[in-house]
Amino acid sequence: METPLHILVQGCKRQDIQSQQQLYKHFYPEMIKTCFRYGGDADSAGSIYNNAMLRVFQHIHSYSEEGKLGGWIKAIVVNCCIDFCRKKNIFKNSTPYIAEDEVVIEPDAFDRVGYKEVLQVINELPGATATVFKLFVFDGFTHKQVGEQLNISEGTSKWHVSEAKKLLKKKFEKQWVMKKAI
Repeated sequence: METPLHILVQGCKRQDIQSQQQLYKHFYPEMIKTCFRYGGDADSAGSIYNNAMLRVFQHIHSYSEEGKLGGWIKAIVVNCCIDFCRKKNIFKNSTPYIAEDEVVIEPDAFDRVGYKEVLQVINELPGATATVFKLFVFDGFTHKQVGEQLNISEGTSKWHVSEAKKLLKKKFEKQWVMKKAI
């Protein structure tokens, strides 16, 4: 039988190891997916999740229990993902924003491919572009929020999303043409 989350939170506030283990395991399946999107491999994703949960346990006293625990933990996980990307210096040689036409991808385009295939292609994008795209598309950040989190301009965030769309469109169009030929 699973222990209710509010009991686990109380245990974590007392630094009870069993409560911490249960909370860690409870959120692992959902949060590791986010970590994997940014880490790109199982080792990096695990490292990000471990760092995030360490922060959760260090700051559990600041959790007011008024909001949803999952949302509070997700915010910490995303921040750890951003820290991971910063440490990789992915924005060191990032291209500045250049205004250009918005790339439009057909709404049904992703119906032709699976989630894992899309994520694999996104992970092949240049580091900064992939990170901005993930924050904007998967995690719902605005361009302003992306800019604030990554210390880039709002325009540069828009450029990275546009660039990601352009590269994804090119990649998937190429795959669809090859699949039709086969």
